[in-house]
Amino acid sequence: MSTKIAIATLVILLVCLGGMVSTAQAQGPCTFETFTGTYVFYDRGASAIFPAPAPAPYLFHWAGYFAPFVTVGEVTMGPGGVGHGFYWVRVGSLNGGTDPVPVEVTITELNEDCTGKFQYQVSLPGISATVEERFVLFDNGRQFRSIPTSAGVPTNVWIGEGHRLSKPGEPLNTCGPQTSNGTYLMTAENILPVPDLPGSPLFENAMLLHLQVSMTGDFTGMLYEKLGPVGNIEVPISGTIAVNPDCSFSQTLNFEVHGVPRAVFIRGVYFNEGKELYALGIDDLGMGIKFSFARGQRIGP
Repeated sequence: MSTKIAIATLVILLVCLGGMVSTAQAQGPCTFETFTGTYVFYDRGASAIFPAPAPAPYLFHWAGYFAPFVTVGEVTMGPGGVGHGFYWVRVGSLNGGTDPVPVEVTITELNEDCTGKFQYQVSLPGISATVEERFVLFDNGRQFRSIPTSAGVPTNVWIGEGHRLSKPGEPLNTCGPQTSNGTYLMTAENILPVPDLPGSPLFENAMLLHLQVSMTGDFTGMLYEKLGPVGNIEVPISGTIAVNPDCSFSQTLNFEVHGVPRAVFIRGVYFNEGKELYALGIDDLGMGIKFSFARGQRIGP
């Protein structure tokens, strides 16, 4: 009996190993077809100049010639290695605005080991340049990571992260109110001034946002915040989320601080069937936010 059990166990193990080998072999070398579909991405880093020249060569630099940098966007890559998409951006005091900035991405190098390079043109106030990034594609084309090899601002450095939203050849038009419906936890990092202190110094700001989003896009919840040395803040929040068919979204966040109403306009993209999101605060209605980056995930119905 024990011999039969041992043989049966061995057969099961061999079958499992064979399946694993088949899966690994199925990945194969990367081609343009591997890097197709619609991707959500973010880039996050900073531009820093040392020693600080006077005057600073880039007008959007501030606070000791240091400018944090973030983009959130979406791009659809075609089978020929050319993609079209959009992004929102903040670099120091440069705010790209609530309207998405269009972008065209071209893969200029793709190796069988799934490494390569892509290029795109950046045209923003004070910046006009061709940007090149080195990327590594993995998980059968479902994800990539990247770093710049050249940038519109030579001192700007970042890490890029991308996740495929739709399979190759499938249009992305399935998102809507149901995408954002549920309980979400968002984490946000910001840099903003504190006008209550002399000189309105800039401080790091961390937030946890616990949201309950309805099918109408309305939400309520709580904001838990630590702003530099000011202390802990816990306030109720409310607002609306409008989700587009391509999974991008517009969000308005309303709350009060010391009895003063505040509002922040947020832009971002849902992915993983609405279970996750990337976003940034793009318009602060006078709050003076200098940097903003948020992640979110659905944690309940």
